[in-house]
Amino acid sequence: MTRAALLAALACACGGPHHPEPVKPPVVSDSDPDGPHRIAVAGLVQPFIDAQVATSIVVGLYDAGKLEIYGFGTGPGGKPPTGHSLYEIGSLSKIYTSVLLADAVQRREIELDTPLSELLPPGVTAPTKDKVAITLRELVLHASGLPKMPPSRAAAEHAPDPYVGYDEDALYQDLVHTELAQAPGTKITYSDYGLGVLGFALARKVGTSYADALTTRVLTPLGLHDTFVHVPDAARTRLVPGTNDDLQPVPAWTWGPLAGAGGVISSVHDQLALIAAEMDAASDSAAVDPLAKAGAPRQPLRSALKLTQEEQLKGPGANEGLGWEIDTGGRYWHNGSTGGYHSFIGFDPKTRRGVVIVASSSVTIVDRLVDMLYKVAAGDTVNPPVFPTAAALAAYVGRYDFGGTPIEVTLDKRLYIQGPGEPKVRLVPLSDHEFWIEKLQGVVVFEKDGDHIKQLLFLVNNQTLPATRIDPPPP
Repeated sequence: MTRAALLAALACACGGPHHPEPVKPPVVSDSDPDGPHRIAVAGLVQPFIDAQVATSIVVGLYDAGKLEIYGFGTGPGGKPPTGHSLYEIGSLSKIYTSVLLADAVQRREIELDTPLSELLPPGVTAPTKDKVAITLRELVLHASGLPKMPPSRAAAEHAPDPYVGYDEDALYQDLVHTELAQAPGTKITYSDYGLGVLGFALARKVGTSYADALTTRVLTPLGLHDTFVHVPDAARTRLVPGTNDDLQPVPAWTWGPLAGAGGVISSVHDQLALIAAEMDAASDSAAVDPLAKAGAPRQPLRSALKLTQEEQLKGPGANEGLGWEIDTGGRYWHNGSTGGYHSFIGFDPKTRRGVVIVASSSVTIVDRLVDMLYKVAAGDTVNPPVFPTAAALAAYVGRYDFGGTPIEVTLDKRLYIQGPGEPKVRLVPLSDHEFWIEKLQGVVVFEKDGDHIKQLLFLVNNQTLPATRIDPPPP
């Protein structure tokens, strides 16, 4: 069974007014050695670095205007990363595209229910289904019916850079030939394609590029000077190299005309500044937040930010804003990944706390830190994660029978699993006996019989698939 076949078998079996004046961003320290939560945060994050889950992680905490930043691992020049180190933030870019949309609505240039077709050039048609047109609201809510990737890029979804060489002409061709999975507005299906098209269309409405529109209308007014679509030469020394889940270097993602979906690069410093602005927009009075004192001018884009926070879905439970996920507790959040990075941003208007995480490795399990960091910010005691020692890893090495096909678990500084004759896949540690397969978004659990490993279990898509150990355990 090939690696592709192994993965496929598992997957199938498991089935208002505009404010142009810039605002001075809040002062944020770089890895403050005297921060009140330094020891607690280090106790949670350093094990991820020691277990080689990620090459670097930077954490930012917001607590009613009090800001902390802590960096771990290896950043530019071999030094620890700081609050101004730059990372690809992937789908966090969708938040910025949504603010650009909300600002255009506030300026009365467009409406949320403006059809996409009105923002495209003559001769370029937007897909429809059942004679229903895509609106901007449906693009931002992932309800457009567009697939995750443009049709011409679907086969490259797992390539080192899925968008290399993608340009406007290719986008226009994809729009003309795309068939919607369902009528717009009937189902939410996550689509990078849709948010990329939204950013591109908004920039055309403004009469400039996405990068220039975002800088002029969002980044400069909010004072986000560490946030870019194209990193200038002077800032490139602060860009942390990205790695995959096996900590191997990977190329940057280019995105092209779909930059609004994931092409933004930023720092924890700027993400905390964004949280501060979001908190100001969420508050009923500027006096609530120490960063927006009574009598001081309101933050730029306050009305636009407030619009992005409005719940858009009907019914109880989790909801969505414009660019934000809203959990059942009322926390706003979004995460993002590219080939070499993972990121998270979240804030809670009720407790006035927020969390930012950026990592220079593309591993989604970094998000396991989120709830722990919220608890740390609240002053709660949190038990640190426990990862396997080198000796524990060695105990899992061996041959296993997966439905009649032998698979190998090997150890080469890190733990791997592979089908016959195929490249190995990293098993990223979750605990002392549980591991994560990033490509499957699934868990592998090793089970013991006494002191020996008797089998492993694949936990994927709510199903459990066993693989029995078939080689004799070590003496």
